[in-house]
Amino acid sequence: MSDFFSPRISSAQRLPNGNTLINEGWFGRFFEVTAGGDVVWEYVNPYFATAGPANPVFRAYRYGVEEVDRAAAGAGK
Repeated sequence: MSDFFSPRISSAQRLPNGNTLINEGWFGRFFEVTAGGDVVWEYVNPYFATAGPANPVFRAYRYGVEEVDRAAAGAGK
């Protein structure tokens, strides 16, 4: 795994499978790593601002299928 650093607006979430979702917020990068440090997947926010940080993302969360289904069922109320 490569080094990473973000001076502000970042987050991490331990996932039920033991992996960790990391938001390197200042640079708009999200990635998931295993306990051994292997990167499972990575995504970089493609939306860039015209001023300030290029493509920051404040926070990221991973939602399971059950949570998405529950939210979708409640959206029609």
